[in-house]
Amino acid sequence: MADKPSTIARGSLGAIKWRRTVAFSFIVEIEMFNSSQKWMWRNVAILVAFACMIAGKILITKVDYTSNPDYLTMKVQVNNETEGSTVDVDGNLFLDVAQGVFVNIELDSKMDGEYMTMIGTSKELCSKEDTGMDPVVPLLNEELEKFGNLSFNCPFDKGYYRIRKFRMSNDHMLVKMVPAGEYIVKMDLQHQHTNDTEKVPVFKLSFYFEIS
Repeated sequence: MADKPSTIARGSLGAIKWRRTVAFSFIVEIEMFNSSQKWMWRNVAILVAFACMIAGKILITKVDYTSNPDYLTMKVQVNNETEGSTVDVDGNLFLDVAQGVFVNIELDSKMDGEYMTMIGTSKELCSKEDTGMDPVVPLLNEELEKFGNLSFNCPFDKGYYRIRKFRMSNDHMLVKMVPAGEYIVKMDLQHQHTNDTEKVPVFKLSFYFEIS
């Protein structure tokens, strides 16, 4: 009888890892075989339901960031705590920006010692078109706004922005969508001036983290 609790625990853990891996595999297959980004994200939103029983702990191991001094100054600090990692962000935006803001967000997974892009999204934040199809930016905004006044909502008014103790809940759907492992989340924000064909880098931010 003494062996039953550990056996059950191992079985439960195996089931959790299996469900998480299955959900993530479906997402990867959708990205590979559907060229339409709208169709991909519609399916991703549906597949979140498969992960409703999965939870993981996030530990940030490294953060890299650069910012364009013509636009802003930025400081990012990671706090590794018992429950996982939290992030503090301080930024000072020097000008108002109300159009032509583009963000690219990628999730890279480490496989066989190398990082591969598993899923990503590109979005013009100030555009009124194609809203509501991609869940990643709205989900990030929903979480960011709980911890400060920084988000991906356009327009961006000049001034001071801050986030304190930002963390993704272990049972948040964005965490549940991926299996345990090593990852990088990359955020690349660019600005395109009116009547200009080139995009100017504003900031790049990369979080290296582990989900256990």
